[in-house]
Amino acid sequence: MYKILSIIVCFFALAMAGCDDDKPSTPLAEVQVAVSMPEGFRVKYAGQVVTLRSGRLEYSATTDSLGVARFRNLVPDIYSVSTSWELTGDEYVAMSDTVVENRGVVLNGSLSKEMIFAEKTLTVQLTKAVKQSLLISKIYASGTRDANNKTYVADGYVEIFNNSDEVEYADGLYLALVEAESVVAFPAAANPNFIYARQVYRFPGNGTEYPIAPGSSIVVANSAINHSANVSTSVDLSRADFEAKDTKFINREDVPAIQLIYTAFASLKYMNLINGGDNGLFLFRTTDDVSSYPLYYIPGKSSGNRYMQIPVGKVMDGVETLKNKTTTGPDVNSKRIHRFIDASYMFISASTGYTHESVDRKVDVSKSTSTRVYLRDSNNSLSDFKNVTDPTPRKYDKPLLLE
Repeated sequence: MYKILSIIVCFFALAMAGCDDDKPSTPLAEVQVAVSMPEGFRVKYAGQVVTLRSGRLEYSATTDSLGVARFRNLVPDIYSVSTSWELTGDEYVAMSDTVVENRGVVLNGSLSKEMIFAEKTLTVQLTKAVKQSLLISKIYASGTRDANNKTYVADGYVEIFNNSDEVEYADGLYLALVEAESVVAFPAAANPNFIYARQVYRFPGNGTEYPIAPGSSIVVANSAINHSANVSTSVDLSRADFEAKDTKFINREDVPAIQLIYTAFASLKYMNLINGGDNGLFLFRTTDDVSSYPLYYIPGKSSGNRYMQIPVGKVMDGVETLKNKTTTGPDVNSKRIHRFIDASYMFISASTGYTHESVDRKVDVSKSTSTRVYLRDSNNSLSDFKNVTDPTPRKYDKPLLLE
């Protein structure tokens, strides 16, 4: 009887402790985030917004004249930290301590999963990236399920948007899909000068054959048909501009093919968009013979899949979507794309896909007009993108994209 009573008392004590854990934590008086400018600037990071996000809370604060943001009465939690500053070409020239090219740039900085349970000062080092005209604006990889709950994956596509005010050309542009081994083979942190691709495609054209008007986009599909005729939750890709052609899917003769330069998987010519992630994609241009770029096995192996090594300095734009693991969520340590290209990552809600979710770039509401859409481009996917369940291409008036 004594043992039984002891167990009951212990159980009651644990239950009460659990209840105590549910009580709100005492707010922290002040947490500081000190933001450092990249080399080459003669100004401080003043008057810019820094954001802290946890799974349930979000705070914003503006940096002072020294580049420090102060967060007061902050609820203790695990937070991601992000901030960015878009500069015009004229602003960049005026703020630089040397002669620089008059082009817009983005200053970006982030920290992931910072445990903030006591007053402290965090330091964020900014990186600089030149703003690009062509952006990856939509990635639809999740697939869906039909009326009989069977998986449907033929409807994957990637959209590329011209965010500039001049006509750009797809001709000769490269689209690459990053290595996606279950155990990361080439993490960005260990490979500062290169990025490793599982597939590389090149757009056709003689240089001016495939124009993209300002505010317009091109769609690259695995199968350029109306998939919604097969599955109601799928998407109409009958107006896709290019196909990654493969006999596994239905292809159309009247839709131009993007040229497959390399694939790590001999049997896969179509875009290997993984339903639940990881799906890092990037654009690059070069006059190099890309087919001669070196190939590497996973470190420590001499057989299996090989990945193409691409100089990171060639990359124009990149977006990283990570697998949303069931118990832990996205793992920031699995980033393959460097932070100056994408300071964070995106993900879909499901760990395995088949939920007709796409990852869409948000509209830059402050810059857009009634006749022209501009998209967000801070080189930080968590800030620039939204996860939506309407994978319609070329559609940017979704409410979530206008926040």
